[in-house]
Amino acid sequence: MKFIIEFICGRYVSMHMEMNGMEQGNPKYLLTMGEVDLIMQKNRSCVILIDKDGTIQLCNQTFILSTGYAMEDVVHKSIKQFMPQINDVQLWISEYFESIPINPPHPENSVVVKKLNSKPSIYTKFSIEKLHHSSDENQLYMLIFHDINLSGGLNLFQRFSDSFMRDVNLGVILINTEFRLIDISDMACQVLGFVRDEVMNKPMDIVFKGVPIDHQLVQRTILHGHTVRNHAFSWTSNDNRYELLMDSNLLKDETGTIVGGYVIFKDVSNLRSLEEQVQRSDRLSMIGQIAAGTAHEIRNPLTSIKGFLQVLKKTFKIKGMDKEFGYTEIMLTEIDRINQLVSEFLLLSKPKNVIFELMDISKVFREILPIIHNEAILHGVVVEYITEGTLPNVLGDRELFKQVCLNISKNGIEAMTEGGILTIVERVDMEEKKVNIDIHDSGPGIPSFLIDKIFDPFFTTKENGTGLGLSICQRIVLDLGGTIRVSSKGFGTTFTISIPFSES
Repeated sequence: MKFIIEFICGRYVSMHMEMNGMEQGNPKYLLTMGEVDLIMQKNRSCVILIDKDGTIQLCNQTFILSTGYAMEDVVHKSIKQFMPQINDVQLWISEYFESIPINPPHPENSVVVKKLNSKPSIYTKFSIEKLHHSSDENQLYMLIFHDINLSGGLNLFQRFSDSFMRDVNLGVILINTEFRLIDISDMACQVLGFVRDEVMNKPMDIVFKGVPIDHQLVQRTILHGHTVRNHAFSWTSNDNRYELLMDSNLLKDETGTIVGGYVIFKDVSNLRSLEEQVQRSDRLSMIGQIAAGTAHEIRNPLTSIKGFLQVLKKTFKIKGMDKEFGYTEIMLTEIDRINQLVSEFLLLSKPKNVIFELMDISKVFREILPIIHNEAILHGVVVEYITEGTLPNVLGDRELFKQVCLNISKNGIEAMTEGGILTIVERVDMEEKKVNIDIHDSGPGIPSFLIDKIFDPFFTTKENGTGLGLSICQRIVLDLGGTIRVSSKGFGTTFTISIPFSES
């Protein structure tokens, strides 16, 4: 008996039997349901627990994966439903125990297990163990199918498949014909924000509950033959936005019967980000070349016009010509706007000489914090500043870094109504070796269809904006060797500025 228990789940149960005085050959040992549950989880062979009438009380995950059924299709069902060759369950069990020697278990007992929507069924060797002897009414039996397993006798392909799902840097999702999640890779759980044990064997409608049908990563149409290749897909989870490249297809058995489907996706966020940065850089460079050639020619006549307008403004004021005086004020304001636009063009034409020096980001940020506070007060906004403490020094340009932080903070403040909160968090990512500045506003957020455009030159949602502020910020951060990311989930927006540091 001890041999069988060791075969089921290794040393744990045999040690438990020894500690409780349950010696080999003693048929009256007693396992609690908690211990039975542990056996079901630890064992990699298919295991089911039945009562004396053959009603299945419990089965392990391996049985579900091997046969294709859902848990509710098995528990509380008769074992005859899955092994139709059994006519009388009690007679079948009785004949089993009469035909085997006490130790070791008989190796020739075999049975056919019917799989879901699949032919042929599984032909497997099995053994039966009595788990309870307190009364005939409560008699329980454990069936172990020794040939259906996911360990021990694994062939090369099975080993590869098991390792692939665990280690590969791909998102893999397997579904059965009932549109239930049968298996999912670790990388898919990480990207989608799932906990594996919480979603296994659940209907996909439940797995993606709360996500609009059109935006669900796995569509029921996969089971109808609608497959995709290199389909670009965006997904946001825990404030992280992923750009995915997805393939999907059907799974069929040897007879051509559909038994499920799969989705495989690759995280290409870094590639997409790099591609977008190159495209923006090309556009900014072209704009800059135009600006460099025209800025001087624009500013010269603007200076003359502004000078004469100022003379006219003074004259109108002296003569009491209030209406004309108001017109000149408007024109002077618009000329200042043109000058500001030309100045921003010049920033794009040729980047300012970056003065690299070791800088303490916390110290630099505190220098501009009073400016941010004053701007927030004007808009009735509260500023919260959080730091992890001493941050590593980074290499960069102090003034350019100030310009980026001021610009993004000002945008966040202007995006909120009175009573909003601007949260600034300084933190260290030791794994990536970066110092991060998170600037979060509690405003309405950026719509998903606009978030990809906010760094594009001339794109703005402000009535009087030029659409160059964020483009310039991104250009500066890239020149400092860092990155700038944005995430928005319909309520609030977070900009993350990341600057690398060296531990040496």
